[in-house]
Amino acid sequence: MESIDRCRRAVVEGASAEILQLDRLIEACSQMQDELRRSLDLMADDYTMTTILSRAGTEGVIPKLTEAMEQTNAARRVGRGAMIRLALAEGMTTRQLGERLGISRQLVERYRDE
Repeated sequence: MESIDRCRRAVVEGASAEILQLDRLIEACSQMQDELRRSLDLMADDYTMTTILSRAGTEGVIPKLTEAMEQTNAARRVGRGAMIRLALAEGMTTRQLGERLGISRQLVERYRDE
């Protein structure tokens, strides 16, 4: 079992990474929202979908949003795993953690083992 101090550092690092990724996700969502508004404006002006898609941002808003979501989920998994390992090192059981987090004991064990 990892030391409690090491687990605490991992929780702080994980939470910091999650916050950074959430900021990136929020930015990607904002860009997607802007793109959808532009598309709706064009639809209101009776533009064809072909024209709307050809005018869509060339920076790839949808792939950026997808990537930001994937990175956010990865950071969340790392952070949750660190939190679970710390709680286990402090004496909580997998059952207690599952109940508190609303997940199964098996999922707690998978996070622990990552």
